[in-house]
Amino acid sequence: MTHLFDSFVFGAANSVHCACMCGPLALAFGGQSGTATYQLFRIASYALVGSALGATGAAFGSASFGVPAATTAYVLAAALVVLALKGERGAMKLPFFSRLLGRATAKGRGWPPIFRAGLLGALTPLLPCGLLWSACAGAAVAGSTLGGAEVMGGFALGSLPLLLLAQWNAPSLARRLSPTALVLVQRGAMLLAAATLVWRGIEASSGGCCS
Repeated sequence: MTHLFDSFVFGAANSVHCACMCGPLALAFGGQSGTATYQLFRIASYALVGSALGATGAAFGSASFGVPAATTAYVLAAALVVLALKGERGAMKLPFFSRLLGRATAKGRGWPPIFRAGLLGALTPLLPCGLLWSACAGAAVAGSTLGGAEVMGGFALGSLPLLLLAQWNAPSLARRLSPTALVLVQRGAMLLAAATLVWRGIEASSGGCCS
């Protein structure tokens, strides 16, 4: 379950970002039932996308990259360092995904809140988010369908606790940290998580406890 743990660390390190950027989305659905539905579909959708990426990567030989668990850890660590130093400016945007997201959300506007929550959760992988694309890269080199699902599912689960807090108490959370403090906390957590992932990659490569 190394993929799951490493990607959980990746998601937890970025949970401040997720809470601030995605947390308010589910507030419009009203009540905890809408929030739970959003999160359930979000996690399931991430895992499904991850399994597809893992299978695709395996078809192109990702399982031959030495130790896939180590490769995934290094990819996630590198992404964290880049994002911590450069921020998320220039996150890749795919026009097709943006149009698909826009059309789907437009059609769901007349749905009951809980169904709209599920729709948005399922469509979250289409968002132009640098962190999300980094997790996708990790899933693609995971070496298997299951490994890819673990990477994306772990990323979703790692960001879940703080994201739920933001959804249920977003105004209070926003008042507690200034924008500058928020950035420092976020980037500090990224660098700490990157160091942890590098260590786990080294352990996996050497056949240690994390392999």
